Amino acid sequence: MFTKADFDLFNDPTLAGRMTQIRTVIDPKFEAVTPQILPVLQAGGQTFYPHIAKHLRRFKNPPVDTWVAFSEDPRRYKALPHFELGLWPDRLFCYLDLLDESKVRVQASLTPAELQKLYRHLPADYLISHDHTVAEMRVATSANIDGVLNKFAQYKHSELVAGRAISLDSPLLADEAGQLAYIQATFTTLLPIYLAIMAKLRLKTD
Repeated sequence: MFTKADFDLFNDPTLAGRMTQIRTVIDPKFEAVTPQILPVLQAGGQTFYPHIAKHLRRFKNPPVDTWVAFSEDPRRYKALPHFELGLWPDRLFCYLDLLDESKVRVQASLTPAELQKLYRHLPADYLISHDHTVAEMRVATSANIDGVLNKFAQYKHSELVAGRAISLDSPLLADEAGQLAYIQATFTTLLPIYLAIMAKLRLKTD
């Protein structure tokens, strides 16, 4: 599983150096953990496919984060609500993402009130954000949930990201079993939200 040393890759300022570490150290770990995550996500009856970030559009600046995404589409993930497991320089994150590419479909299928009902019961140790491109997240208090959902409803490029993260000083980075249990529990908690959203999207499509 992931260790504190894995995050040293972000200390390399070069694109080539950082990408080498991602490809040789992190991506194999994503591949190894995927079989232990898929059964959790597929407990609702759907089939999920892993998508390890390739960073193919990086030609100069090194990636500031890296991840594996899980979606129901074998070819893409950003256009659908999806799950992500990944690394920012200061954390290992487990998120459910509704990004720009899926926003029109989500808003056409669910009202703000329906989304609020789904997200308002996030546990106290969960986080929420309106922008997947920045590491900063807010604690999922009622006020913060309302704030993010209001932005999602009102602003064209506002997104919806929720989940949990393991900080670099967490003992879970030295506890493989505990770390895996944490990741699985996080996705288990987020899965009913995902399933409810996808049910609405399918109903709208049908």
